[in-house]
Amino acid sequence: MKQPNISFLDSLFPSEVIINEVNPAQIQGSIYPEEETFIQKAVPKRKQEFIAGRLCVRKALAKIGITLFPVLMGNDRAPVWPPGVVGSISHSEGYCGVAIAQKPNIESIGLDVEYVGQVKRDIWKHFCNQQELSWINSLPINDQQKIAALIFSAKECLYKCQYPISKRWLNFHDVTISANSNKNEFEARFLVDAGKCFKKGTCLKGKYLISNGYVFTGMTLRKNLY
Repeated sequence: MKQPNISFLDSLFPSEVIINEVNPAQIQGSIYPEEETFIQKAVPKRKQEFIAGRLCVRKALAKIGITLFPVLMGNDRAPVWPPGVVGSISHSEGYCGVAIAQKPNIESIGLDVEYVGQVKRDIWKHFCNQQELSWINSLPINDQQKIAALIFSAKECLYKCQYPISKRWLNFHDVTISANSNKNEFEARFLVDAGKCFKKGTCLKGKYLISNGYVFTGMTLRKNLY
């Protein structure tokens, strides 16, 4: 398995967003005791991913002058960011990354990465609607799994980005995805209401990158965009 070329990830976000990435297997260091409590009973792989994520967060926060801040987990299992900070964490095979930014410039961020080889055909129907499945099946066979992984990742990215604002959990079939390959952009359209901010029919745009067997998706929301 090739490692993702992380040098392109800046293209997914505006310049105000701080990004940090690592290979979880190569991470060194220890997390804060308060963070450790959330993985005491976790399996080794989960522990490795969690530690990598929190160490990524620590380095990213340091770039905006925030140190010695344990990022805990809320009752909804989402990271509890420092006041005035928004962010998103993602893990996949051989990869962990975080994107953070400061309010009020940016209101919310979504980051997701998926290893294309793990998005098998037998699970497509569980996260794709009929329109998305038709899109996938219209493509050359070598592109189908990539686009399926893009759809999955784009939905995960959207969910992470909208949740801090709407506080609503969404199902995979509550959103439909389309993409513009010329601009490496995707569009997520809500098929249901998600709180007061995201009504049925609302469209949000994000960016994507397919590199070395991985799909990366990023979304940034400013107050005037929703």
